[in-house]
Amino acid sequence: MEEYSYWEIWYVSCESNKRWTIARAPADWESCDVRDKIPRGGCGDDVAEITSVEQTWDDNYWWDFT
Repeated sequence: MEEYSYWEIWYVSCESNKRWTIARAPADWESCDVRDKIPRGGCGDDVAEITSVEQTWDDNYWWDFT
């Protein structure tokens, strides 16, 4: 069994820009677990609205939820 799962997260930033990132999470997490962990609010390109959370094989992550 793999130790981690990787998730592609698409969102709209506080400045209304469409952005995406990859997050690493524990292997047993579901998309709802990842969605609950995503930091929201702030300013600039911080997350204002999450539009999609999909599992990916891309392991070049920026956010680490482990």
